[in-house]
Amino acid sequence: MTGWKNKIVIVAIFLLALIIISVLVAPLFARLDPVNHSLDETWQKPSLKHWFGTDKFGRDVFARVLYGGRISFLIAMLAMLLSLFIGIPYGLLSGYLGKKTDALLSWFINLFMAIPQFLLILTIIAILDKNSVTWVIIVIALFSWMDVARLVRNQTLTLKERDFILAAQVTGLSSLRILVRHILPNLVGSLVVLATLMLANIILIESALSFIGLGIQPPTPSWGNIINDGRQALVGCWWISIFPGLAIIFTVLCIHIIGEHIQEKNVSRY
Repeated sequence: MTGWKNKIVIVAIFLLALIIISVLVAPLFARLDPVNHSLDETWQKPSLKHWFGTDKFGRDVFARVLYGGRISFLIAMLAMLLSLFIGIPYGLLSGYLGKKTDALLSWFINLFMAIPQFLLILTIIAILDKNSVTWVIIVIALFSWMDVARLVRNQTLTLKERDFILAAQVTGLSSLRILVRHILPNLVGSLVVLATLMLANIILIESALSFIGLGIQPPTPSWGNIINDGRQALVGCWWISIFPGLAIIFTVLCIHIIGEHIQEKNVSRY
């Protein structure tokens, strides 16, 4: 069983690497402009010229999927990093200071987590009426950091009772030094797993927002809005929605497989 798991992980790493490299060097793979209209080539089926076919404006779907992947990965990476930037210090302070500070900070986290994350993101973006990449990143990050903070807080509560932390306190090290030099390095494994899973979750959130028209706006391609472009012609022109949909499925699935593998390795160390 372990052998099969390792093979699945290897395949997942290979596929994810292939997807990431393809979207990063999209101009090398996509010969056509992703936003260029060609009204004499509308609704073309997949062919040697248009590998993923064309949409109602004659735009090459293959090019749009690759360039759309750039947007999706950019948003996911930056939103994930911003979430870590907010959540790690918050969780460290909450867990290490404890008592009233921990109670107050934990209450604030629980307040936000009591409301469905996607509903909050949807509401804020709709109110702001801002659909730029920057705003999508900021709003997603502002409602994704709580999981990071909770994980860091819980593990900090455990670690601060360990002998090596107590010894550091006895020697007179400052709280900041203890947090940065002794506690934070012990959280890296868990944070890598969480960051991996967050990456997949944010890709899904961004795609959903773009699909309903509250994320990245056309003609800029995003996996979500490409799927929406082909929604009304799904029966006759299935390729418009199917290919970006498969890109999302394979990307998220590969990330989850890799994340779970890292988690298993991390647990086995202890």
